[in-house]
Amino acid sequence: MMGKGRRKGCAAVAHALLTAMLPLCCATRLVLAQAGTGQNQRSGSNDGRRQPPVSSQGRLPVAGCAGQPISDIVIITQPPFNERLPRDLEWVRRTVRRMHVNTQDDVVRRFLLLKPGDPCNQIKRAESERILRAQPYLVDARIRVYDDEQGGVRLEVETRDDFSLVFAPRIRTEAPLFRGLRVGEMNLGGSATMAAVEWRDGLAYNDVLGMRYTDYQFAGGRNELRLEGRRDLFGQRMNLEVVRPYYTDLQRFAWVGAVGGTREPFILQRESLPANAVTVRRAYGNVGGLVRVGPVGRLKLIGASITRESESTDSQAVLLTPDGVLPDSFPDAAPPGFASQNVLRANLLLGMRAIRFKPVQGFDALTGTQDVRVGVQAGFVLGQSIVVGPARDRDRFLASNIYAGAAGDRWYVGVQGITEARYSLDRNRWENVIGSGRAAWYFRPAVRQTTVLQAEWATGRRMQAPFQLSLADPEGGIMGHRRSWSAGARRTVLRAEQRLVVPTRFNVADMGFAGFVEAGRLWRESTVPYSVDAPWRGAFGVSLLAAVPPSSRRLWRLDFAVPVGNDPFRRFEVRFTGLDRSRNFWRDPRDVAASRERTAPTSLFTWP
Repeated sequence: MMGKGRRKGCAAVAHALLTAMLPLCCATRLVLAQAGTGQNQRSGSNDGRRQPPVSSQGRLPVAGCAGQPISDIVIITQPPFNERLPRDLEWVRRTVRRMHVNTQDDVVRRFLLLKPGDPCNQIKRAESERILRAQPYLVDARIRVYDDEQGGVRLEVETRDDFSLVFAPRIRTEAPLFRGLRVGEMNLGGSATMAAVEWRDGLAYNDVLGMRYTDYQFAGGRNELRLEGRRDLFGQRMNLEVVRPYYTDLQRFAWVGAVGGTREPFILQRESLPANAVTVRRAYGNVGGLVRVGPVGRLKLIGASITRESESTDSQAVLLTPDGVLPDSFPDAAPPGFASQNVLRANLLLGMRAIRFKPVQGFDALTGTQDVRVGVQAGFVLGQSIVVGPARDRDRFLASNIYAGAAGDRWYVGVQGITEARYSLDRNRWENVIGSGRAAWYFRPAVRQTTVLQAEWATGRRMQAPFQLSLADPEGGIMGHRRSWSAGARRTVLRAEQRLVVPTRFNVADMGFAGFVEAGRLWRESTVPYSVDAPWRGAFGVSLLAAVPPSSRRLWRLDFAVPVGNDPFRRFEVRFTGLDRSRNFWRDPRDVAASRERTAPTSLFTWP
């Protein structure tokens, strides 16, 4: 009886939230979806909606690909909600399907490593399925093989779209209540294109105005175009990148080209004084590529790149107050001077991969499928400066990205570390040594239960550029300490979580609960300004979990955290997030990424 009461309570909450939010979401989506209606209409449907292709349902699938000729490839794309909902919520499915534009067939075909006329290859089939599954706008993908009754096979590729609307208002509890809005679409018109715009009231500073655009099939291939422009409260950011990621071991080449610049404040926490800030200006460029050498599954990657990096930091610190920018009122506590950088480098890129992928469910996602890497992978960048024109710095650069993982049917263990450093030939010493990483263990003792234990670390040594770590960082820190003023040079965070998926008769979303405990501490280092040794501090709490639509890899969390420890600024915290962590085992937290070199292309080795 108590279980039934809880399920009815969850259903009532879900119904109320959907009733309140869906009209606003759909109004926004209707405008964004107009770009894709022409694609739907060309199929000849009277109501403007595409008619699904004929399925192979009823035929028996063959055992797999074994060299048979492929006579046809049929693409079946499904909307986020493809199953009927209970009568009270059926309007949700109808409304979403009416406003949603399915991923275009041509988009799906470009990710396939097979085409009609090719011999059916099981490795290419599995890799095509995995590549599709890793796309952020798809919930899942399956490629089934059917006998065409003519000596060949017919491939049926079925995908299901994620709910791809981007709608993120910023609401405050004090005037002005409405602070800003981010709106966009992760799969505009079904074209594998993400477009989003953002506005935020800057109060005493500039209003934030930003746009982000990503084309996941730039120039009609498996290339990505990433464009970002943003005016921040106190600076700006521009970035343009064109990259052919290393999707699969069946791929021969990968390359990258990028250019950009930033001007933004670097905020420095001071434990006993208000935070101050120094303005950092950066300009960077990068062009390079690599080629595969060796057999599939156990190979080497060799390449080269040319990179340009320029960085300077203002010597005068300021205070960013609610009333605007003011001079630092504590000149005796001013930060030390930071070294500038102006360097052009030629880099050697080296990679080694002995990786296979294993599909698992309910690890980083609530119930969705993800592909975890099993084996070992390492990427290295070795750079030597070239003195040309204004690029007068002389140095050597080293970056590494190393991963190892193992998995079974119910468990997965992984560890990854990313490190970079530069050796100054002018000062004859190593500088700006930055490292971070993660080790994690996932265990599913039952279908609806998942245990996650993980450790995260970050460090900065011999820093000549602005750098600080904090327990207040929303990604690398711990909950309940977002107002912490303590800063450090090294950070260790331990986390433990127990998740439970709650069965529900509704097909709107997967629901669950979690209990968590986390703890972290900081260490000081003389070259990191205001860094201190902070003792262990922690938090514990419970979370409400959801995946919309069902099996989505994006996990929505409503966390309630109670902090523990001696931090005088600790507070009870309620945090709402929606993130897809299934595509990357480890990504640098914001406070680590802010101080890294912008041109080290180790990301070529780590996708997905």
